[in-house]
Amino acid sequence: MAQVAVLTPSFPRYKDDYHGVFIKELCDNLSKHVTLEIIAPRTRTLHPSTSNYQVHRFPYMPSQRMEYIAEATMKNASKLITACLPAYIASAYLQVLKNNAQLIHTHLAIPLGALAAINPRKTPQLITCHGSDITYPMENHFFLPITRRTLRKADHIATVSHYIKEQAIKLGAPPEKTETIYLGVDINRFTPKKDNETVTIGTLGRLVREKNIDELLYAAKLLTEKTDFQLLIGGDGPEKHRLEKLASKLGIEAEFLGRVHDPAGFHQRLDVFVLASRREGLSISLQEAMSCGAVPVAVNGYGCKEILSDEANGYLYKTGDHEMLAQRILDAIENPSLGRDARTTIVQRFNSKNAAQRYLELYRELGIS
Repeated sequence: MAQVAVLTPSFPRYKDDYHGVFIKELCDNLSKHVTLEIIAPRTRTLHPSTSNYQVHRFPYMPSQRMEYIAEATMKNASKLITACLPAYIASAYLQVLKNNAQLIHTHLAIPLGALAAINPRKTPQLITCHGSDITYPMENHFFLPITRRTLRKADHIATVSHYIKEQAIKLGAPPEKTETIYLGVDINRFTPKKDNETVTIGTLGRLVREKNIDELLYAAKLLTEKTDFQLLIGGDGPEKHRLEKLASKLGIEAEFLGRVHDPAGFHQRLDVFVLASRREGLSISLQEAMSCGAVPVAVNGYGCKEILSDEANGYLYKTGDHEMLAQRILDAIENPSLGRDARTTIVQRFNSKNAAQRYLELYRELGIS
Protein backbone atom coordinates (compact mmCIF):
# COMPACT_ATOMS: atom_id res chain seq x y z
CA MET A 1 0.00 0.00 0.00
CA ALA A 2 0.95 3.65 -0.39
CA GLN A 3 3.08 5.12 2.41
CA VAL A 4 1.97 8.36 4.08
CA ALA A 5 3.72 10.16 6.94
CA VAL A 6 1.32 12.05 9.20
CA LEU A 7 3.19 14.86 10.92
CA THR A 8 1.20 16.19 13.87
CA PRO A 9 1.87 18.04 17.12
CA SER A 10 -1.28 16.55 18.65
CA PHE A 11 -2.02 12.84 19.07
CA PRO A 12 -3.51 10.87 22.01
CA ARG A 13 -0.85 10.17 24.62
CA TYR A 14 -2.60 7.26 26.30
CA LYS A 15 -5.81 5.24 26.12
CA ASP A 16 -8.91 7.47 26.18
CA ASP A 17 -6.86 10.67 25.93
CA TYR A 18 -8.96 13.39 24.29
CA HIS A 19 -5.87 15.29 23.10
CA GLY A 20 -5.78 15.00 19.30
CA VAL A 21 -8.40 12.27 19.21
CA PHE A 22 -10.02 13.74 16.07
CA ILE A 23 -6.71 13.27 14.22
CA LYS A 24 -6.47 9.69 15.47
CA GLU A 25 -10.00 8.97 14.31
CA LEU A 26 -9.14 10.19 10.83
CA CYS A 27 -5.97 8.09 10.82
CA ASP A 28 -7.91 5.01 11.98
CA ASN A 29 -10.13 5.31 8.91
CA LEU A 30 -7.27 6.10 6.52
CA SER A 31 -5.10 3.23 7.74
CA LYS A 32 -7.53 0.72 6.24
CA HIS A 33 -6.42 1.87 2.79
CA VAL A 34 -2.86 3.25 3.09
CA THR A 35 0.21 2.58 5.21
CA LEU A 36 0.51 5.33 7.81
CA GLU A 37 3.34 6.39 10.07
CA ILE A 38 2.39 8.96 12.70
CA ILE A 39 5.20 11.34 13.65
CA ALA A 40 4.37 13.17 16.87
CA PRO A 41 6.35 14.60 19.78
CA ARG A 42 7.15 12.52 22.82
CA THR A 43 5.73 13.86 26.08
CA ARG A 44 6.10 13.33 29.80
CA THR A 45 2.56 11.93 30.18
CA LEU A 46 2.98 9.34 27.40
CA HIS A 47 1.86 5.79 28.18
CA PRO A 48 2.07 2.69 25.97
CA SER A 49 -0.91 2.11 23.67
CA THR A 50 -1.62 0.04 20.58
CA SER A 51 -2.83 0.95 17.10
CA ASN A 52 -3.06 -0.60 13.65
CA TYR A 53 -0.27 1.62 12.33
CA GLN A 54 3.12 2.87 13.43
CA VAL A 55 3.24 5.78 15.86
CA HIS A 56 6.70 7.28 16.17
CA ARG A 57 7.20 9.64 19.11
CA PHE A 58 10.29 11.74 18.59
CA PRO A 59 12.26 12.99 21.61
CA TYR A 60 13.45 16.58 21.80
CA MET A 61 14.78 16.95 25.34
CA PRO A 62 17.40 14.91 27.25
CA SER A 63 14.70 13.45 29.48
CA GLN A 64 11.07 12.59 28.75
CA ARG A 65 10.14 14.23 32.07
CA MET A 66 11.19 17.58 30.55
CA GLU A 67 8.91 17.34 27.50
CA TYR A 68 5.82 19.56 27.92
CA ILE A 69 5.09 20.92 24.44
CA ALA A 70 2.50 18.33 23.43
CA GLU A 71 0.42 19.18 26.49
CA ALA A 72 -0.24 22.87 25.81
CA THR A 73 -1.06 25.34 23.07
CA MET A 74 1.56 27.68 21.69
CA LYS A 75 -0.51 30.79 22.33
CA ASN A 76 0.39 32.25 25.73
CA ALA A 77 2.81 29.36 26.25
CA SER A 78 4.79 29.37 29.48
CA LYS A 79 8.49 30.23 29.53
CA LEU A 80 9.22 26.57 30.21
CA ILE A 81 7.48 25.50 27.00
CA THR A 82 8.97 28.35 24.97
CA ALA A 83 12.46 27.30 26.07
CA CYS A 84 11.86 23.84 24.60
CA LEU A 85 10.82 25.15 21.17
CA PRO A 86 14.24 25.27 19.43
CA ALA A 87 15.03 21.67 20.37
CA TYR A 88 11.48 20.62 19.42
CA ILE A 89 11.68 22.22 15.98
CA ALA A 90 15.16 20.82 15.28
CA SER A 91 14.14 17.30 16.27
CA ALA A 92 10.92 17.48 14.25
CA TYR A 93 12.85 18.60 11.17
CA LEU A 94 15.22 15.63 11.52
CA GLN A 95 12.18 13.36 11.40
CA VAL A 96 11.08 15.01 8.15
CA LEU A 97 14.55 14.58 6.63
CA LYS A 98 14.76 10.90 7.59
CA ASN A 99 11.29 9.95 6.36
CA ASN A 100 10.89 8.21 3.00
CA ALA A 101 7.11 8.36 2.71
CA GLN A 102 5.48 9.13 -0.65
CA LEU A 103 3.41 11.92 0.90
CA ILE A 104 3.60 14.06 4.04
CA HIS A 105 0.22 14.91 5.54
CA THR A 106 0.83 17.66 8.09
CA HIS A 107 -1.66 18.86 10.67
CA LEU A 108 -1.33 22.60 11.43
CA ALA A 109 0.50 24.96 9.11
CA ILE A 110 2.85 26.13 11.85
CA PRO A 111 5.27 25.04 13.04
CA LEU A 112 5.35 21.54 11.52
CA GLY A 113 3.91 22.51 8.15
CA ALA A 114 6.71 25.03 7.78
CA LEU A 115 9.29 22.31 8.40
CA ALA A 116 7.78 19.94 5.86
CA ALA A 117 7.69 22.78 3.31
CA ILE A 118 11.50 23.02 3.31
CA ASN A 119 12.07 19.29 2.89
CA PRO A 120 14.92 18.92 0.32
CA ARG A 121 13.40 15.63 -0.86
CA LYS A 122 10.52 17.66 -2.36
CA THR A 123 8.04 15.12 -1.02
CA PRO A 124 4.46 16.21 -1.83
CA GLN A 125 2.78 17.82 1.16
CA LEU A 126 -0.86 18.08 2.15
CA ILE A 127 -1.60 20.43 5.06
CA THR A 128 -4.74 20.32 7.17
CA CYS A 129 -5.40 23.68 8.85
CA HIS A 130 -7.45 23.37 12.04
CA GLY A 131 -7.97 27.00 13.03
CA SER A 132 -5.42 28.46 15.42
CA ASP A 133 -2.60 27.89 12.92
CA ILE A 134 -4.41 30.35 10.63
CA THR A 135 -6.02 32.79 13.07
CA TYR A 136 -3.03 33.17 15.40
CA PRO A 137 -0.65 34.53 12.70
CA MET A 138 -3.29 37.16 11.96
CA GLU A 139 -3.10 38.27 15.60
CA ASN A 140 0.68 37.91 15.97
CA HIS A 141 2.28 39.22 12.78
CA PHE A 142 5.63 37.71 13.71
CA PHE A 143 4.34 34.43 12.28
CA LEU A 144 2.84 35.92 9.09
CA PRO A 145 5.83 35.49 6.72
CA ILE A 146 6.49 31.85 7.58
CA THR A 147 2.78 30.97 7.50
CA ARG A 148 2.35 32.58 4.09
CA ARG A 149 5.38 30.78 2.71
CA THR A 150 4.17 27.46 4.08
CA LEU A 151 0.72 27.82 2.56
CA ARG A 152 2.10 28.84 -0.83
CA LYS A 153 4.53 25.91 -0.98
CA ALA A 154 2.00 23.23 0.00
CA ASP A 155 0.77 20.96 -2.78
CA HIS A 156 -2.74 21.05 -1.34
CA ILE A 157 -4.46 22.58 1.70
CA ALA A 158 -7.50 21.25 3.53
CA THR A 159 -9.33 23.36 6.10
CA VAL A 160 -11.81 22.22 8.74
CA SER A 161 -14.34 24.92 7.82
CA HIS A 162 -15.14 27.43 5.08
CA TYR A 163 -14.37 30.18 7.58
CA ILE A 164 -10.79 28.91 8.00
CA LYS A 165 -10.52 28.43 4.23
CA GLU A 166 -11.33 32.11 3.68
CA GLN A 167 -8.76 33.16 6.26
CA ALA A 168 -6.11 30.84 4.77
CA ILE A 169 -6.62 32.33 1.31
CA LYS A 170 -6.21 35.81 2.79
CA LEU A 171 -2.85 34.64 4.14
CA GLY A 172 -1.71 33.46 0.72
CA ALA A 173 -3.07 29.93 0.26
CA PRO A 174 -3.70 29.41 -3.50
CA PRO A 175 -7.52 29.23 -3.91
CA GLU A 176 -7.24 26.48 -6.53
CA LYS A 177 -5.30 24.30 -4.07
CA THR A 178 -7.46 24.97 -1.02
CA GLU A 179 -10.67 23.21 0.00
CA THR A 180 -12.80 22.52 3.06
CA ILE A 181 -13.03 19.00 4.43
CA TYR A 182 -15.17 18.69 7.54
CA LEU A 183 -13.46 16.22 9.87
CA GLY A 184 -16.78 15.13 11.31
CA VAL A 185 -17.35 12.59 14.07
CA ASP A 186 -18.02 8.89 14.50
CA ILE A 187 -21.83 8.78 14.36
CA ASN A 188 -21.85 5.21 15.65
CA ARG A 189 -19.96 6.19 18.79
CA PHE A 190 -21.65 9.51 19.44
CA THR A 191 -25.29 8.45 19.67
CA PRO A 192 -28.26 9.79 21.67
CA LYS A 193 -28.74 8.25 25.10
CA LYS A 194 -30.54 10.41 27.63
CA ASP A 195 -32.63 9.80 30.71
CA ASN A 196 -32.30 13.02 32.69
CA GLU A 197 -34.54 13.91 35.59
CA THR A 198 -33.09 17.43 35.59
CA VAL A 199 -32.32 19.51 32.52
CA THR A 200 -28.57 19.31 31.90
CA ILE A 201 -26.58 22.07 30.21
CA GLY A 202 -22.92 21.65 29.42
CA THR A 203 -19.82 22.53 27.47
CA LEU A 204 -16.58 20.69 26.78
CA GLY A 205 -13.20 22.10 25.83
CA ARG A 206 -9.87 23.34 27.02
CA LEU A 207 -10.41 25.95 29.73
CA VAL A 208 -8.62 28.93 28.19
CA ARG A 209 -9.70 32.54 27.67
CA GLU A 210 -10.73 31.94 24.06
CA LYS A 211 -13.41 29.45 25.12
CA ASN A 212 -15.24 32.31 26.88
CA ILE A 213 -16.72 30.15 29.65
CA ASP A 214 -17.34 33.33 31.67
CA GLU A 215 -20.21 34.18 29.33
CA LEU A 216 -21.86 30.81 29.98
CA LEU A 217 -21.58 31.33 33.74
CA TYR A 218 -23.18 34.78 33.56
CA ALA A 219 -25.97 33.37 31.38
CA ALA A 220 -26.46 30.53 33.86
CA LYS A 221 -26.87 33.09 36.65
CA LEU A 222 -29.81 34.59 34.75
CA LEU A 223 -31.28 31.14 34.10
CA THR A 224 -31.41 30.27 37.80
CA GLU A 225 -34.32 32.68 38.11
CA LYS A 226 -36.31 30.98 35.34
CA THR A 227 -35.74 27.21 35.42
CA ASP A 228 -34.07 24.33 37.23
CA PHE A 229 -30.99 22.82 35.62
CA GLN A 230 -27.58 21.37 36.28
CA LEU A 231 -24.46 22.77 34.63
CA LEU A 232 -21.51 20.58 33.60
CA ILE A 233 -18.20 22.05 32.46
CA GLY A 234 -15.82 19.48 31.04
CA GLY A 235 -12.15 20.08 30.34
CA ASP A 236 -9.01 21.29 32.03
CA GLY A 237 -6.74 24.25 31.52
CA PRO A 238 -5.19 27.35 33.07
CA GLU A 239 -8.55 29.08 33.57
CA LYS A 240 -10.14 26.31 35.64
CA HIS A 241 -9.41 27.74 39.10
CA ARG A 242 -10.51 31.25 38.14
CA LEU A 243 -13.74 29.97 36.60
CA GLU A 244 -14.53 27.92 39.70
CA LYS A 245 -14.13 31.06 41.82
CA LEU A 246 -16.36 33.02 39.43
CA ALA A 247 -19.08 30.36 39.59
CA SER A 248 -18.92 30.43 43.38
CA LYS A 249 -19.11 34.24 43.41
CA LEU A 250 -22.19 34.14 41.14
CA GLY A 251 -23.82 31.50 43.33
CA ILE A 252 -23.96 28.93 40.53
CA GLU A 253 -23.71 25.23 41.25
CA ALA A 254 -21.52 24.37 38.26
CA GLU A 255 -19.79 20.99 38.25
CA PHE A 256 -16.25 21.26 36.89
CA LEU A 257 -15.36 17.75 35.76
CA GLY A 258 -11.76 18.33 34.75
CA ARG A 259 -10.25 16.29 31.94
CA VAL A 260 -12.92 14.19 30.22
CA HIS A 261 -11.80 10.77 28.98
CA ASP A 262 -15.18 9.69 27.62
CA PRO A 263 -16.55 12.54 25.49
CA ALA A 264 -19.40 10.40 24.16
CA GLY A 265 -20.55 9.67 27.70
CA PHE A 266 -20.27 13.35 28.57
CA HIS A 267 -22.36 14.54 25.62
CA GLN A 268 -24.97 11.83 26.16
CA ARG A 269 -25.74 13.44 29.52
CA LEU A 270 -26.60 16.80 27.95
CA ASP A 271 -29.92 18.27 26.91
CA VAL A 272 -28.24 21.50 25.75
CA PHE A 273 -24.65 22.04 24.60
CA VAL A 274 -23.20 25.57 24.64
CA LEU A 275 -20.28 26.84 22.57
CA ALA A 276 -19.32 30.39 23.56
CA SER A 277 -15.83 30.50 22.00
CA ARG A 278 -14.33 33.71 20.69
CA ARG A 279 -12.22 31.76 18.19
CA GLU A 280 -12.98 28.44 16.47
CA GLY A 281 -12.34 26.62 13.22
CA LEU A 282 -15.29 24.29 13.56
CA SER A 283 -15.66 22.81 17.03
CA ILE A 284 -15.40 19.02 17.20
CA SER A 285 -17.14 19.12 20.60
CA LEU A 286 -20.08 20.92 19.01
CA GLN A 287 -20.33 18.20 16.36
CA GLU A 288 -20.05 15.43 18.96
CA ALA A 289 -22.80 16.96 21.09
CA MET A 290 -25.10 17.35 18.09
CA SER A 291 -24.47 13.74 17.09
CA CYS A 292 -25.59 12.76 20.60
CA GLY A 293 -28.83 14.67 20.16
CA ALA A 294 -28.11 17.65 22.42
CA VAL A 295 -29.69 20.91 21.28
CA PRO A 296 -26.76 23.21 20.40
CA VAL A 297 -26.47 26.88 21.30
CA ALA A 298 -23.43 28.48 19.67
CA VAL A 299 -21.89 31.83 18.91
CA ASN A 300 -23.05 33.37 15.65
CA GLY A 301 -19.70 33.43 13.87
CA TYR A 302 -16.58 31.53 12.82
CA GLY A 303 -17.51 28.08 11.50
CA CYS A 304 -20.67 27.71 13.59
CA LYS A 305 -22.97 29.04 10.87
CA GLU A 306 -21.76 26.25 8.58
CA ILE A 307 -23.31 23.63 10.83
CA LEU A 308 -26.14 25.50 12.60
CA SER A 309 -29.21 27.11 11.10
CA ASP A 310 -30.86 29.26 13.76
CA GLU A 311 -34.08 27.73 15.13
CA ALA A 312 -33.84 24.84 12.65
CA ASN A 313 -31.27 22.54 14.28
CA GLY A 314 -30.15 24.71 17.18
CA TYR A 315 -29.67 28.32 18.19
CA LEU A 316 -27.13 31.06 17.48
CA TYR A 317 -26.43 34.07 19.67
CA LYS A 318 -24.31 37.21 19.51
CA THR A 319 -21.05 36.86 21.38
CA GLY A 320 -20.77 39.25 24.32
CA ASP A 321 -24.51 39.19 24.99
CA HIS A 322 -25.01 36.82 27.91
CA GLU A 323 -28.66 37.87 28.21
CA MET A 324 -29.27 36.65 24.67
CA LEU A 325 -27.31 33.48 25.45
CA ALA A 326 -29.54 32.81 28.47
CA GLN A 327 -32.66 33.23 26.33
CA ARG A 328 -31.28 30.93 23.63
CA ILE A 329 -30.52 28.27 26.22
CA LEU A 330 -34.07 28.60 27.54
CA ASP A 331 -35.38 28.24 23.96
CA ALA A 332 -33.29 25.09 23.57
CA ILE A 333 -34.66 23.63 26.80
CA GLU A 334 -38.21 24.28 25.60
CA ASN A 335 -37.59 22.74 22.16
CA PRO A 336 -35.82 19.41 22.76
CA SER A 337 -36.96 18.02 19.39
CA LEU A 338 -34.28 20.16 17.73
CA GLY A 339 -31.79 17.64 19.10
CA ARG A 340 -33.04 15.12 16.53
CA ASP A 341 -32.52 17.68 13.77
CA ALA A 342 -29.04 18.39 15.09
CA ARG A 343 -28.12 14.70 14.87
CA THR A 344 -29.57 14.46 11.36
CA THR A 345 -27.24 17.30 10.31
CA ILE A 346 -24.22 15.39 11.59
CA VAL A 347 -25.25 12.09 10.03
CA GLN A 348 -25.80 13.67 6.64
CA ARG A 349 -22.93 16.16 6.42
CA PHE A 350 -20.39 15.67 9.22
CA ASN A 351 -19.72 11.93 9.25
CA SER A 352 -16.02 11.21 9.80
CA LYS A 353 -16.05 8.44 7.19
CA ASN A 354 -16.89 11.03 4.53
CA ALA A 355 -13.79 13.00 5.50
CA ALA A 356 -11.57 9.93 5.22
CA GLN A 357 -12.94 9.17 1.77
CA ARG A 358 -12.13 12.66 0.50
CA TYR A 359 -8.62 12.50 1.96
CA LEU A 360 -8.01 9.20 0.18
CA GLU A 361 -9.09 10.83 -3.07
CA LEU A 362 -6.66 13.68 -2.40
CA TYR A 363 -3.84 11.23 -1.75
CA ARG A 364 -4.44 9.74 -5.20
CA GLU A 365 -4.65 13.18 -6.81
CA LEU A 366 -1.26 13.99 -5.26
CA GLY A 367 0.29 10.92 -6.86
CA ILE A 368 -0.15 8.27 -4.17
CA SER A 369 -1.35 4.93 -5.52
